[in-house]
Amino acid sequence: MLKARTLQEIVEQPEAWSAAIRSFDAAAPEVARLFQERAPDEVIFTGCGSSYYLSMTAAAAFQKVAGLRSRAVPASEILQFPGSIFIPGSRPLLVATSRSGTTTETLRALEMARRRGIATLSLTCAPRSPLARGADLRIISPKGHEESVVMTKSFSSLLLLTLLLVANHAGSVTLDRELRRLPALGKRIVKVALNLTGDLGADAARFVFLGGGPAHGIAWEAMLKMTEMAQRPAVAYHPLEFRHGPIAMVGPGTAVVFFGTRAGARLEADLATDLRRHGATVVSLRDEWRGAEELDVDVALGVRLEDEARCLLYLPFAQALAYHRAMGAGLDPDRPRHLTSVVRL
Repeated sequence: MLKARTLQEIVEQPEAWSAAIRSFDAAAPEVARLFQERAPDEVIFTGCGSSYYLSMTAAAAFQKVAGLRSRAVPASEILQFPGSIFIPGSRPLLVATSRSGTTTETLRALEMARRRGIATLSLTCAPRSPLARGADLRIISPKGHEESVVMTKSFSSLLLLTLLLVANHAGSVTLDRELRRLPALGKRIVKVALNLTGDLGADAARFVFLGGGPAHGIAWEAMLKMTEMAQRPAVAYHPLEFRHGPIAMVGPGTAVVFFGTRAGARLEADLATDLRRHGATVVSLRDEWRGAEELDVDVALGVRLEDEARCLLYLPFAQALAYHRAMGAGLDPDRPRHLTSVVRL
């Protein structure tokens, strides 16, 4: 049987999270200095592929918790349409993320920002990479590097760095405390995720991933993992947006996964009930609040975390689901076809 390195990298995530926390703590004084000296009035998170999706979650968390205008944009949009991203007279901070630190669009977006005098912060797993060297400040995920093509522990550890950035700038003791619980919680969650997803969605013809607020980026990353590893048709939406047209695709053969939020719990539960009535297999991931009744799979994590911190714990489920569906189809999750670890233009 194929021994996928991806599986081991999924399991290694809590260790990578612990290392990311230590790395952030070492950089925290410089982070505070950067914000003090440059006084940004907006934070723009950017990256490509998975790094863009983690930027979605980071931007949602930063604006809500830190109260500073924040948004996520693909690096290619900065490269091609800078006038629609950078507002004249503003003082943005560009947070650029890349696992390898060599992704072409991200490097060019960083260069464009620096030419405009914009403050830059890079997040990467490669301390000697051009992205790390080219920014005003870098923060490294020391144990995020992977041998497989798809991002798993790199994604989650880099996302954790962005959330630590949020807690640090906001002075949120609560979020900081919750983020520091994640490595210990993750060891249990990874085991649950791998056991739960073994046969889940094995007969599904299509997958739908739904998440709102900080969970929206997680839904997009889940879609990408399923597409990359298992080569199954998959889409991602804001939960209630799914009612506005896409629900027409739902029926037997559709597997729907909710990455639950406390803010959206009641309305998302109503949607889950409707989707199951339409014939979909419905999976709900949530915390301790009451969920919809009679779902196919209802996972209450019981971690008592706010949405921003809990989102990180949804990732092992998304990754494990894609891994198992790839293995079940006889595909190599370490080396999906047409893909390389780094995209260079």
